[in-house]
Amino acid sequence: MVKKEIRTFSPFLLYTVSMFLDEATIDVSAGSGGHGCVGWRREKYIPKGGPNGGDGGRGGDVILIADPNTDTLSNFAARKRFHAQDGGNGQVKDCHGKDGEHLLLPVPPGTMITDAKSGALVADLKDSGDRVVVVHGGRGGYGNAHFKSSIRRKPDFAEKGEPGEQRMIKLELKLVADVGIIGYPSVGKSTLISVVSAARPKIAPYPFTTLVPNLGVVHVGGRSFILCDVPGLIEGASEGKGLGDQFLRHIERCGILVHLLDLSRCLSPDGTFEPGLLIADYRATRRELAAYSPTLTRKRELVVLNKTDLSLSPLAPLLQTLKKAKIPVTAAISAATKSGTETLVKELLPLVLLERTKRISSGKKGVKVPVLHPQVASSRMVDFSVEKREDGTIIIHGKRLEQFTKMTRFESVGGLKRFRDVLKKIGLLPLVRRAKAEEKQVFIGGMRIDDRL
Repeated sequence: MVKKEIRTFSPFLLYTVSMFLDEATIDVSAGSGGHGCVGWRREKYIPKGGPNGGDGGRGGDVILIADPNTDTLSNFAARKRFHAQDGGNGQVKDCHGKDGEHLLLPVPPGTMITDAKSGALVADLKDSGDRVVVVHGGRGGYGNAHFKSSIRRKPDFAEKGEPGEQRMIKLELKLVADVGIIGYPSVGKSTLISVVSAARPKIAPYPFTTLVPNLGVVHVGGRSFILCDVPGLIEGASEGKGLGDQFLRHIERCGILVHLLDLSRCLSPDGTFEPGLLIADYRATRRELAAYSPTLTRKRELVVLNKTDLSLSPLAPLLQTLKKAKIPVTAAISAATKSGTETLVKELLPLVLLERTKRISSGKKGVKVPVLHPQVASSRMVDFSVEKREDGTIIIHGKRLEQFTKMTRFESVGGLKRFRDVLKKIGLLPLVRRAKAEEKQVFIGGMRIDDRL
């Protein structure tokens, strides 16, 4: 048994893009099958050796796999077309053509794959190691040795290789994190993730310094969880204002939300608290989450008050006012001075572990493994349908029949005769000849056949 190799696409060898990209549309094509061979056994002292043309090899598939070492779709920014290897042609002496190598495309965990034309979901690669075949390689054509029989002693034809599948797919990344930090711009989200993890996001004293989501691993008591810093949300973000809704999708994968509030928003010049703006900021952010997806509002949320180092006044009155406004503050911290941050991550760990357990258990109960039955009907030549259009054109649909038509060598006398015999056997030949007499066009699988018979 020959071990089949898998070819891996390494975009870093071709082009390097130092940017974050969470959406990409690419054109993927599987390899076409190799052509069958017309060959004859010619050996000394062996008269009438007969046909010995081998079959063509199968084309390679295009496979997408969730790779934990990849965290962005920027690998697909420069290159948009990907093609797996074609199968090798058959050779004489019954030699089978080499199968095409599969093309493996690594994507970050959390990548959703949809069909670019129909919008139908192809796969959701949530976890590392998840993989899906997005297009399948074509079957190799049979050589003339395959068609020898008691009544067909000298088959002078072979099949062409089946073309590989081709489609446009859209890749959409939704970062997988245990905890997502949300809030208005400049509330200290980047500072918080920088002090509790090894992440080093850009930090500056002006809004929208975070232009891409940042991931950080937080280690607590021998355990760890992933923290995600989502760029600041403003009112109207779900409609495209500010950074728009381009990063709201990343919050959908987070199990818990840490809603960060900026204490400086409610500090008056005389040092007293005026929580009006703070309450408005919180409610505006919640409205944007609800407008984007109601699922986000049902996630567990911890409200954390940041920048407590800016005021020496007691926080109790402010916390009581926020509680009356239905904003229960879980913790008060200063990310800049690291005050309260260690306590916050310790409180987050048990909640993270609980959410992980719920996610695993709900996944086991909610996801039903489909039972795949052999598609007998789609693999039979007699399973076809006839469509008659207003202009008289006749379109014949049928998976096996379309495959058979694409792989037939019409320029070969034997191949054309076999095609006619099959159409006669399944009852289509009279229909095609009648349409030809009436000067009507007949198509099978996008190929016109009335002018070939």
